[in-house]
Amino acid sequence: MRDAALTLAAAAPLQSISVSEVCRAAGITRDTFYRHAPSPVELVAVTLGEELAEAIGRHDPLSGLEAFRAAERSLLQHVADHVVVYRNAMGPQLLAPLRANLERTIHATLRTHLDQHPQSVPAGVDATDEDALDIVASYAAAGTVGAVERWIHTEPLDVDRGVAVIIAASPEFWFA
Repeated sequence: MRDAALTLAAAAPLQSISVSEVCRAAGITRDTFYRHAPSPVELVAVTLGEELAEAIGRHDPLSGLEAFRAAERSLLQHVADHVVVYRNAMGPQLLAPLRANLERTIHATLRTHLDQHPQSVPAGVDATDEDALDIVASYAAAGTVGAVERWIHTEPLDVDRGVAVIIAASPEFWFA
């Protein structure tokens, strides 16, 4: 079912894919589909989100510039591997479920980093203030997703260049 949804999402705008199309391609019933996902968009988002979390999770806990580069490379390589699907999920921005998965995964990774490396907490932020740490991680995650949305449209799609630009735009406190 997941493979069928990804295949369809690589061939047409994600919003236009119906449950019936996924069911036909996967050889399943609508009942089976709805036991696993509320919509094709959600199914694709969960599938890509799980893959991304696994790829970025290999770099936990993040520490230092090289670890951030490796995690950023995993993020952009994941997007590059599925760039047609991500492009087919774009309006002005990614469809909300895909965007939310990217932000959630990046936020979780950055929040773990702040918890494990309090020296990376930016000046002026109390390292014991949970809300403030969530704000810092959310800000960085949303900015990273915005950068990825723009990067998706570059030609040729160059992972190394994307990593270099996003790292260069990132505040240095992350790398402490």
